[in-house]
Amino acid sequence: MNDIEYNLADIIIGRPYGFTVGRKHFYLYPITLAKMFLLKRLVDSLNIDQTILNANPYLEAMRLVNTDKETCCKIIAYHTAPNTYKDLFDHRAYTIRNNYFVKEMDDDALASLLIMVLTADKTDAIIKHLGIDKERERLNKVMEVKRKHDKNTLSFNGKGIFGTFIAQLKEMGYTDNEILYERGYSYLRLMLADKIVTLHLTDEERGELPQEDGGTFFNASDPKNAEKILAAMANRGVKVS
Repeated sequence: MNDIEYNLADIIIGRPYGFTVGRKHFYLYPITLAKMFLLKRLVDSLNIDQTILNANPYLEAMRLVNTDKETCCKIIAYHTAPNTYKDLFDHRAYTIRNNYFVKEMDDDALASLLIMVLTADKTDAIIKHLGIDKERERLNKVMEVKRKHDKNTLSFNGKGIFGTFIAQLKEMGYTDNEILYERGYSYLRLMLADKIVTLHLTDEERGELPQEDGGTFFNASDPKNAEKILAAMANRGVKVS
């Protein structure tokens, strides 16, 4: 398997990453929606230079550790909380972990862990690898044709995370605890992105969509369709020399 496939496997099974500081062992658990909300203020306060982080992660991570080690340790302390409501809001356990990291973890180890948590989200790369992004493009094209022909259907809301994320997952059977505290955010995103969508098209609607998008329209500018177009014309008694 390549790196993307390993990342996908880790997301599916929810594999934590183990590490040792001194004599104690910890785990970085998959980030959940609740953790994202709690971490946002801490991450924003670091004023991360995303350009440098992408180009030279270690350089930027060391700068962050040297600038604000305490906040970096708080971020790792949140990531090492098991994915349950009780563990995430166990302030005593969180404080103990944070103080231990500040005291016992050297800058190099902290920077390495910081790189892992700040660059851990590979969801977009997985979506591209699986071809889900192309499927979404096809779906959007079909929806445009459907909206053009169906003048009597209106859609409302879906303006925030409640309608576009949480409500859809609840309709799929996930509980609030799973969505917020237990399931990894990447896992849930992929579940929504790869959800099977079935649409009924009339013959008229299919005639406005190219064949590659599930329609019957021949794209004459595509060389691959040349033989099909000639064959269709021949069936109608039209000869092309």
